[in-house]
Amino acid sequence: MRINRLVLFSLLILLCSCNRSETLFVRVSASKSGITFTNQLENKKGFNILYYLYYYNGGGAATGDINNDGLPDIYFTANSTGNNKLYLNKGGMAFEDITESAGVQGISDWCSGVTMADVNGDGLLDIYVSAITGKFDLKGHNQLFINLGNNKFADHS
Repeated sequence: MRINRLVLFSLLILLCSCNRSETLFVRVSASKSGITFTNQLENKKGFNILYYLYYYNGGGAATGDINNDGLPDIYFTANSTGNNKLYLNKGGMAFEDITESAGVQGISDWCSGVTMADVNGDGLLDIYVSAITGKFDLKGHNQLFINLGNNKFADHS
């Protein structure tokens, strides 16, 4: 009788713990989201994982509300010149590439990170991009893009 209670109790616990889990993430296609950013590594003589430990670390990404509409916008940095991207969140997981019109393409050969912060205290998020320079003939420098409002930025680096 005691064994039957133990088996019954174990089955009850097992059945109660088998709840259907909620889906936490859903894949959104590039055609629906508008985000087409890719980080393509360019082959450069003598520049690889053997000589630069962080070769495959990727660039970076930052999210923040650059136009104060309550939606998080995304900035991606790339490991190749001029391929950084700023995407404005339009809602409903739809984004618009405003990189060129905002003036935040970047000039560095190899960007390694990005952050968004209001560095001048005007209530608008600014963008700071860090770059690798002077190594392996990589050119460029860190850049500070000051938010001017209306989705426009000025390079103050």
